[in-house]
Amino acid sequence: MSTQQLPVVVIGAGPVGLAAAAHLVGRGIEPLVLETGDRAGAAVREWSHVRLFSPWGEVVDPAAEKLLAPTGWTRPDPAAYPTGGDWAARYLRPLADALGDRVRTGATVTGVSRAGRDRIVDADREQQPFAVHVEYADGREERLLARAVIDASGTWATAGPAGGSGL
Repeated sequence: MSTQQLPVVVIGAGPVGLAAAAHLVGRGIEPLVLETGDRAGAAVREWSHVRLFSPWGEVVDPAAEKLLAPTGWTRPDPAAYPTGGDWAARYLRPLADALGDRVRTGATVTGVSRAGRDRIVDADREQQPFAVHVEYADGREERLLARAVIDASGTWATAGPAGGSGL
């Protein structure tokens, strides 16, 4: 299988991760969004009472809006300032719904590496697919192959940038 046939794994189903997935869909590339929370926008929902500093017109991604349009989604007043709860309920949840089974919740990414490569065996590393290690809330573990990985996990709960601790 060519790596071009594999999905792009997006880590995080917040505003950046979901927008990245919408851009991928718009380019004909299959995304797979992995969210550690129990639903899209889990971190945003933790501060749902806080009003954003930006109006709706600045927090709705154009590619996401294009994906939402066929669902009957109505864009909120672009001049109004949503709360985190509004943003999650009126934009993030519908966007995750539009992406459908491309979004998996309760999925924590525990590692990312190149398939079949390590510190000793690294020939042609850049040509190998990514191996994404995932632990699910129900205890299952899985290793997925991906053509690329986008880290949109954010830093709300734990700052853990890609490359941290050697992973």
